[in-house]
Amino acid sequence: MDRRNDFTLTITHLAAVLLIGLLLNLDWNEWFVALLFGIGIDIDHVFAVPGYVERNGLGALLRPSWDDGSGAVWRSLLHDPIGAFVVIPLAVGWRFMLPLLFWSTHLLIDYAQAATLSYSALVESVFLGSLCAGIFALGYFRWRVSEASSGLVPFLLYIKDSVKRYFARSSGQRTSGRT
Repeated sequence: MDRRNDFTLTITHLAAVLLIGLLLNLDWNEWFVALLFGIGIDIDHVFAVPGYVERNGLGALLRPSWDDGSGAVWRSLLHDPIGAFVVIPLAVGWRFMLPLLFWSTHLLIDYAQAATLSYSALVESVFLGSLCAGIFALGYFRWRVSEASSGLVPFLLYIKDSVKRYFARSSGQRTSGRT
């Protein structure tokens, strides 16, 4: 499989997890499961790197495509439908369907990318843009419900102030810990 858009695909997985998680109003434990099964299953790609570097050299990691034509497995069985034999018992055992939901979403995105490989940059950009628009629209809708004012400019100012407060709080915690 062509690995041209691995970084973009990871961002797309993250955006899908964020949108679904926001729609479901997940708590911290549920976010962990969502991130683990929606993005974390890609950790298996790391285990293929030593063999790839051995066959192609360290500089090959900077190439746009990681497909060296060797047929070497870049992913575990969790990236195929047969992974359901692992994920479904976990979901049923935990009485928690989130692993199944986020794992299947991950697979659908991977398979959509593989099916549209010749157009993947365009398709993935449109899909990622749609996910980001959904996240923004959901945030705006929730803000409008909770605030007396409405409109895009006040919402953007609210986001700006929230980001400033977050970074001020983060830097304040770090500096106070040094004393």
